[in-house]
Amino acid sequence: MKHDTHRRHSLRLLAGFGAGHWLVGPVAHAAVKGAGAGAGAPRELRIITNPEAASGRQILQVLKHRYPALVADADPLAFDARKNPAMTVSIGPVALRRTLEAGLKSPLVSVLTSSQAYRQLVAQDVGRDRSTVTAIYAEASPLAQLQLIAAIFESRITVAVLLSDASAYLERPLRQAAASVGLELLVERLAPSDDVARALTRLRGAQVLLAVPDSTLYTPDTLRVLLESTYRRGVPVVGFSSATVVAGTLATAYCAVDDVVADLVELIEGAGVPGSGPMPEPRFPQYWRVIVNESVARSLGVPMSDRVRQLGNQPPGRAR
Repeated sequence: MKHDTHRRHSLRLLAGFGAGHWLVGPVAHAAVKGAGAGAGAPRELRIITNPEAASGRQILQVLKHRYPALVADADPLAFDARKNPAMTVSIGPVALRRTLEAGLKSPLVSVLTSSQAYRQLVAQDVGRDRSTVTAIYAEASPLAQLQLIAAIFESRITVAVLLSDASAYLERPLRQAAASVGLELLVERLAPSDDVARALTRLRGAQVLLAVPDSTLYTPDTLRVLLESTYRRGVPVVGFSSATVVAGTLATAYCAVDDVVADLVELIEGAGVPGSGPMPEPRFPQYWRVIVNESVARSLGVPMSDRVRQLGNQPPGRAR
């Protein structure tokens, strides 16, 4: 496999990918133009962070420009227990878990956590009122990924997807998205004992494999084996993060830091007065862009047009 050494290094970067730390990209302060709180900003905003996550530090840096009075800490219990903030934002799955365990009662928004990790963590917090917690998931939506695949291949091809019990909830939105963009979807459900690479033999009718963020299926080791197997067969893999593209998948729809911040600011300032009603439903990001592994595209003979590279939905005012 070409560029094997580089890919092995890149796959090592995926060691924590099951948790949802998949964002890369520059911090763009234009995403939250203007100093000071916006008109709909909460009276107090608290940020729970994971100091070890670089993307979380980048998001915090940009938020501080928007909300100079925000308070941030890695430990939810470090805050003054007598004060109940108008809103709390947890950045990443470690911060979300700590915040839920701390039992903070303020409305909670989770970012930089995958849909799988968010669902698992919130389900474990049986005492939490679900109407007080929401999320902007770390990964792009199934619709964004299938729009990307449709743009790349420009024909009615069959897309294969591997799912486990932990990611079965994605099957419905995947099927809806595939139907909306005119693609066939071949779903293979895997048991915990199933081998991911061997499952490919049951997907021979598919022209491309879409990998979804499922930490029970995709580890750095299984992803490496999967990429080697699909590369030998000439089957492109569309990944679920920019890190997977660096590691050897063909392309992906992903959310950069400034996309997440713009989305988060809109959610915060559109949530209304805290306590006046339920939080919005957890959702996939509304802003996303495309990253392509040009070397893999050339090796597999998959042409990439400028239309594909420019695909996405970026925040208002952002130059494409």
